[in-house]
Amino acid sequence: NDGYRYPWGPQNNAAADFIDAWRHVHTVFAQQGVKNIVWIWSPHPAYEAEEFYPGDAYVDYIGAGVLNYGTVAVWSKWWSFGEIFGKFYKQMSVHKKPMMVTEFGSLAVGGDRAAWYADALDSMQARYPLVRSVMFYHVSKDNTTTQQTLNWYIKNDKEVVNAVVKGISSWK
Repeated sequence: NDGYRYPWGPQNNAAADFIDAWRHVHTVFAQQGVKNIVWIWSPHPAYEAEEFYPGDAYVDYIGAGVLNYGTVAVWSKWWSFGEIFGKFYKQMSVHKKPMMVTEFGSLAVGGDRAAWYADALDSMQARYPLVRSVMFYHVSKDNTTTQQTLNWYIKNDKEVVNAVVKGISSWK
């Protein structure tokens, strides 16, 4: 989902090639009788990815990573959950597929991290009703994006944990 770091991304492939490869793998699994798999198409929310969509018959969920890097790097700023996910959600909801946040997290640099989680979770079901799953990005030593190692852990941040518990406690 990040064409700058991964060879399968949009910077390195034509949409038709990506779709052909996705459908080929999907077909191989089907031919082998594999039925315990969920196909999650998860492009980077900043890219115009619609042309890479493999098709409704080949996708069970549409996902997106929503990571707020805050001000940790010169290329980043403090983004709200809605600023990262809102436009993507609107574009992708036309497929009427269930959606998931495949990476969900915020660093503590540049803003109020507990408030970020609270804002994202408190009204997620109302604002984004197709979202069915959220996968927390809980990595303590992430060195994939910047020269420094980033810590996405929330388990030792009492304010964030409280915001998360409060935010999801009313979910159905």
